Amino acid sequence: MHNRNIMNKILKIVLCCLGAMLPLTSSAQTTSDASTAAASTSKPDRHWFNIKVLARAYGDSVVVRWAPDEYIPWKYLNAYGYQVVRLDRQTYDADTLAANVHPIRRAEFQRRFAENDSLAGAAVQLIFGRGTRMNETQAEPGTPGSIIELSEEQATLFGFGMLIAELRPDLAEAMGLMYVDRTARRGAKYDYIVRPLVPDSVLPVYQGAAFGIINEPSQPDNYITEITDSIRPPRAIELFWPYDKHTVFDIERRDNERGEWRTLNQRPYLPTQMDEDLTGMNRYLDEDLDTGIYEYRIRAYDTFGQRTNPSAVHRVELKDLVPPSIPVLTLIEIERPDSAVLARLHWRKDTLEQDLAGYVPLYYNERMTLGTWLPLTSSLLAPTDTVCMVNVTGLSTGHIVIAAYDSNGNIAHSVPMLIRISDVKPPQTPTGLKALVSPTGRVTLRWQPSPDNDIMEYSIWKANALDHVFGRISPTDMRDTLFVDSISVRANQKYIYYKVMATDFSGNSSELSEAVAVPIPDLTRPQFCRADSIYMDEDCIRIWWVGSPEASVKTHRVLRRLKGQEQWTLLAIVDADSLGPDHRFLMEDRPPYVQDRRYYYAVESLSRMGISSGLSLQQSFLFRGPQVIDIDLKLHGAFNSSTGDTRLTWDTGGVPTDADYYYVVYRKGPADKDFRFMTSANPSEPLYSDGLLRPGQQADYYVKIRFRDGRVSTPSNTVTVSAPANK
Repeated sequence: MHNRNIMNKILKIVLCCLGAMLPLTSSAQTTSDASTAAASTSKPDRHWFNIKVLARAYGDSVVVRWAPDEYIPWKYLNAYGYQVVRLDRQTYDADTLAANVHPIRRAEFQRRFAENDSLAGAAVQLIFGRGTRMNETQAEPGTPGSIIELSEEQATLFGFGMLIAELRPDLAEAMGLMYVDRTARRGAKYDYIVRPLVPDSVLPVYQGAAFGIINEPSQPDNYITEITDSIRPPRAIELFWPYDKHTVFDIERRDNERGEWRTLNQRPYLPTQMDEDLTGMNRYLDEDLDTGIYEYRIRAYDTFGQRTNPSAVHRVELKDLVPPSIPVLTLIEIERPDSAVLARLHWRKDTLEQDLAGYVPLYYNERMTLGTWLPLTSSLLAPTDTVCMVNVTGLSTGHIVIAAYDSNGNIAHSVPMLIRISDVKPPQTPTGLKALVSPTGRVTLRWQPSPDNDIMEYSIWKANALDHVFGRISPTDMRDTLFVDSISVRANQKYIYYKVMATDFSGNSSELSEAVAVPIPDLTRPQFCRADSIYMDEDCIRIWWVGSPEASVKTHRVLRRLKGQEQWTLLAIVDADSLGPDHRFLMEDRPPYVQDRRYYYAVESLSRMGISSGLSLQQSFLFRGPQVIDIDLKLHGAFNSSTGDTRLTWDTGGVPTDADYYYVVYRKGPADKDFRFMTSANPSEPLYSDGLLRPGQQADYYVKIRFRDGRVSTPSNTVTVSAPANK
């Protein structure tokens, strides 16, 4: 009752069993939801509950069992009761066997059942006990949490109540969930109907029925299941069999394939290791066994509390799984005759078991043996041996154990001892050192493992500058290729530098690796840049900026915007590391001319952590730009004899689209010493007619563009036009 998770699992199994309602024998037919046709007459917005009914015949009587499908109808029907009706298939007589079946009173429970009957006591508490009220939940009353809490409790109570009724037929009858028909005729065929006495207006519940029950003695079912096992060292067997409609069992065992079958459980066994979805396995653990052969079979209890016939026999052989006592490796001596390397191993074993088969020395080096232990002898050494000589030529420094084997294959290992096979060759320098730094100053370093197979440790070395002496910061015996360090985020410097070194079991160390520069995180806001000197002419705006001297600054972003515009234009990104000690840098800009509108310039500094200084003090300029603009003007001219006019036209390219302008035509006639202004022309009509030229005369022409703001373009090409003389 106190383990809600287990009880919820029990509830699922019980509901699965009650929901199945399959025929128990050929003479005991069952059914449920017999009144589903009545659903069409119910209101569409009301939920109807069901009563599940099944029956079993015994020849001299018929036992009828039922259960509602949820907690709510169960509690209501405990108060209102049930009516049990029998319909004779031969005479078509309908007899009311019980007009009002409901749980017996509390005093009758006390009289009928023993005081120490725990299941009877639980049934009394479930029926007459006061459950949690809505205003008593641990969650705030009225919230979804309180509703869920109350629903889970009710589901647990209902599941446990139905489980008690299934385990104990006498309690099922006392709980108002069973009726015994002792007036049934032998061989007769009946239908049994269980009607709820609660009015539909209070709680809509369908009646349930069991049809075609022939009153002939029923026979126990054969329990068909598949038993599997797992040996649990040192002396236990765990049995498994699939979940089905049965809830409780008897486990029977016979030792060494002879003797009587013995029930291992004192009470009906209820597995508690259950999966939520009922797809797992029932389990039973048989412990403290001797070696030998055991046979198991299982009997299940059905919904009427009757035991089935036993399952098929499952045979298990339990071998000796107790390993020998642990040997103790005491000494390793290295000898080097000629070019070979030999190791003399000394050990002891205080207890020599009768089934002790012998010893094997095993060698381990993570890289050389690829994670496995390598035997150093081709066969078992004698159980009485305590010294052996093994060849370790070509092996690197590693570990040795003495493994003791018994005749059943059980193994006991000594504590590993380091074997130092000296060498003078340093390991290769680690490569691929990389670092990742967090805003709080946590530095995570990773590197590639050394290809050498006798690495004892890696060490991390640290310095504030590349020309400083690196100092070791890592602990000894560090085998991992990852190290975490913490640095101060308040240090006024750009980088901290790290290197890594590898050391083998012989004490040889590699060179320090290439350094990795780790930028120091700084969450403070950088200082603003300031303008140092400013110069502007008609071609360019020049500003010398002085950047922040802080080491955390990474870049300066030079920005420009036109007055009346909100969007800034990025002109340049200046790397702070590229500046000199005075942190000065020059900005040169040649913006397009816009009449009577100012340009604004500012600088934003960004730290290596991406933190912005904000915009500096803005510098404002009314940029006039060049007064003479180089514009491509191509003038064409010809004399029209039919009209006596000089016709001029021109092509224009590169005129600013946002400028107000017009064309000006200049002429130098026969009597002119210089070009004279003739007229201005509409920019939308690039043409002009000159009627001043007389026969036999010629004139020169060119065109300019004048802007309303006073600027002019460069002149076009000069065109000479001649009027033919009269014939």
